[in-house]
Amino acid sequence: MAKKSFFSKIFGIKKSSGKTDVKSLKEKIEKNPKDIKAILKLGDFYYSKSKKQKALEYYTRAADLCIDDGFINKGIAIIKKVTSIQTKDPKIYQKLAELYMRQNLFGEAILQLQKVLELDPNNESAKATLEKLRDTSKEQATIIDALRADREVQIAAEQSTSPEDIIREAKEQIRKQITEDDVTEHYDLGVAYMEMELYESAIEEFGLTLNNPDYFEDSIRLIYESFFALDRMQDAVAYYESLLDRTNLSPLQKEIIRYHIAMAYEDSLETEKALEIYEDLLERGYPKPDLLIQRIEKLKSSSNLGSITQ
Repeated sequence: MAKKSFFSKIFGIKKSSGKTDVKSLKEKIEKNPKDIKAILKLGDFYYSKSKKQKALEYYTRAADLCIDDGFINKGIAIIKKVTSIQTKDPKIYQKLAELYMRQNLFGEAILQLQKVLELDPNNESAKATLEKLRDTSKEQATIIDALRADREVQIAAEQSTSPEDIIREAKEQIRKQITEDDVTEHYDLGVAYMEMELYESAIEEFGLTLNNPDYFEDSIRLIYESFFALDRMQDAVAYYESLLDRTNLSPLQKEIIRYHIAMAYEDSLETEKALEIYEDLLERGYPKPDLLIQRIEKLKSSSNLGSITQ
C-alpha cells in the first residue's frame, strides 16, 4: 500500500468526489473567513477540476491563516501542496525555506534555497542565507546523510527487512556514538528525525534535550510539533502532564508546558479546557500575554472556529 503523504496525513484531504457543495462552502467562508477546513475543501475541489489558479488561491489563503496562528508545520504542509501545482515560482520555495528556518529545520531550508537558486540564479538573498545555513547545519546534515545512507544500503542488501527494523538499526548505530550528556547532538538528531518525518524518534531525542535549560523551550515546542504531525494530540496532553510531575522544573517551565497542553486541547477541539488554561496563565502573568489574549479572543469569537485537526 502506498505511503500516505504528509499533507493528507495531517489534513485528511482527499480528491473531490464531484459532490462538493461549492455554494455552501463559500457561504461558510463568508460567515467565518478563518474556516480553514472549508477553505481547504474549496482548494481541493478546484484542484480536482484542474482549475489550478483557483486552487492555489484557496491553498495559499489557508496556509497564511495557519502561519498567522503560529501553526508553522500546518502552513508548511499546505505550501508543499502549492509547490506540487506551481513548480516554477522561486518565491514559494523561499517562503518554505523561511518557515523551515523558523522551525530550526535547517537541512530542509537548504534544500528549498537550492531550488530557489535553480529557478532564480541571481537571487542574492537566497545565496547569502544558504551560505550561512551551510555553516550552522553541518551536524544535522551529517546525521541525515548517515540515516539515509544506512536505510538505502540495508534496503538494497536485505529486501525482506522491514522499514522499522532498518530505522531501528540506524538509530542504534548513531546512539553508540553519543551519550545522554551530548545535548547538542541529541537536539540535532531530533531535528534530523523531524526532517525525515520520523516523529516518534524525534520525541525521544527532545525528551532528553529538554533537561537542559538552554534547550528546554525549543524542545517542548518541537515535541508538540511532532505529536501534531502524528495527529496524536491526546497523547501530547498525556506526555506534557507527565512532565509536570518532575521536581526539577522552574515555575516558568511549568507554565510553558501548560501552554502547550492548552494548545493540544485547542487542536483536539476541547475549547473549554484550552480556554481555562489560557485564562489561568494570563491571570498568573505568563510572559507572553499578547499571545494568550490572541488565542483567548479567537476561541471566544466563534464557537465553530475550532481546529483543523479533526
